[in-house]
Amino acid sequence: MLTLVAMEPPPSLDAEALRDEKVKVLRSIGPIPQEAVHAHAFRAQYTAGRSKEGKLPGYLAEKGVAAGSTTETYAALKLYIDNWRWRHVPFYLRTGKRLARTNSLVAICFKHPPQQLFRQTPIEQLKPQLAAAEHTAP
Repeated sequence: MLTLVAMEPPPSLDAEALRDEKVKVLRSIGPIPQEAVHAHAFRAQYTAGRSKEGKLPGYLAEKGVAAGSTTETYAALKLYIDNWRWRHVPFYLRTGKRLARTNSLVAICFKHPPQQLFRQTPIEQLKPQLAAAEHTAP
């Protein structure tokens, strides 16, 4: 979803052109500075819990998982894409096993571009908008 939202319009809608634009986005993701890793990245493992069906084991109690495994089952990231359109705009990604629900959310706060052709016009006075799309599955 990150690449679909952040990519530039491809020259055509064929698979290779779409792939090329998505790859450009992935290559433009800025590295997380060493001193900011804990503020921009989080990972964890699920523990024992309950669902409608009853008790659920934690990851380390699952069949085939080595005792003391440090494999993460949840990750959250704050990323930045280093290009003119998305500079200084954070992208938040979250994924994990055994979350309460499957959820995809894209929320974008549109701002004025850095180079505006029509200054001193009514367009300049428009306030930024928030556009959001969400998909939730049980």
